[in-house]
Amino acid sequence: MGRGLAQKTLDLRDQCYTILEEIHPATVRAVCYRLFVLKAIPDMSTNSTGKVSRVVTRAREAGVIPWSWIVDETRGIERVAQWNDPGAFARSVKRQYRRDLWTQQPQRVEIWSEKGTMRGTLAPVLDEYGVGFRVFHGFNSATSMNDIAEATTGQTAPLRVFYIGDWDPSGMKMSEVDIPERLERYGAWVKISRLSLTDQDTQRPELVNASFPATDKRKDSRYPWFVRNFGHWCWEVDALSPVVIRDRVEAAIRSMITDTNAWDRFEATERAELDSLGVVLNEWARLKAS
Repeated sequence: MGRGLAQKTLDLRDQCYTILEEIHPATVRAVCYRLFVLKAIPDMSTNSTGKVSRVVTRAREAGVIPWSWIVDETRGIERVAQWNDPGAFARSVKRQYRRDLWTQQPQRVEIWSEKGTMRGTLAPVLDEYGVGFRVFHGFNSATSMNDIAEATTGQTAPLRVFYIGDWDPSGMKMSEVDIPERLERYGAWVKISRLSLTDQDTQRPELVNASFPATDKRKDSRYPWFVRNFGHWCWEVDALSPVVIRDRVEAAIRSMITDTNAWDRFEATERAELDSLGVVLNEWARLKAS
């Protein structure tokens, strides 16, 4: 393993492994930022990040780095669900059944982000608490905004949203101005809090060397607004450790579970229902196979 690779490449591979061992699941870009801060790569240029991507790919192909440690939400196939036999269907149904634990809480919670890759990074937390995730690729369509507004109609409390995005002209304009203004215009009842990146995050020691000048985004029409309101430096949310982001998201979600007795009761009910469902599905699969 590693035969034919230069020592510098092997060293970089080992650094990637060490980083991913701590922060997985994570994007390749998150690994690149850690390497950049550690001065293992000179910059965040396409040349540097491309090299890291190739090293990580070869390491996964060689079995050095587990495939599950890297998330990539951009290339998944979409098709109607299919199974090889009734037993496989039964196992799938049982895995998918979740009781909606939020029906007994005062407010529902969602996580929003401008980056789809955050879905994979946050999957362990989102799955554990049954929280929805929305991606805002660029500035969201009017249809999507209206769908959100309609979904909040008749609620007894606002939808609680925790937002994750870049600290740059488009990222900040999106969360601070565009989304709130359009949701209000369509009559949505939503309360949004930006979890990361925040102004406090930009002061974190590990992010000091991960910044880039706002002038790199000067072609963005939101550039003048950003400089007036937030200064001359930008950061990508990927620069913040996935572990920090996951912990922050989990803390935010848990803060919204105000009726813990109801939550615990529904979890116990869910376990009992899964046991019962398992018995029924296993018997059905057995009969179909006989």
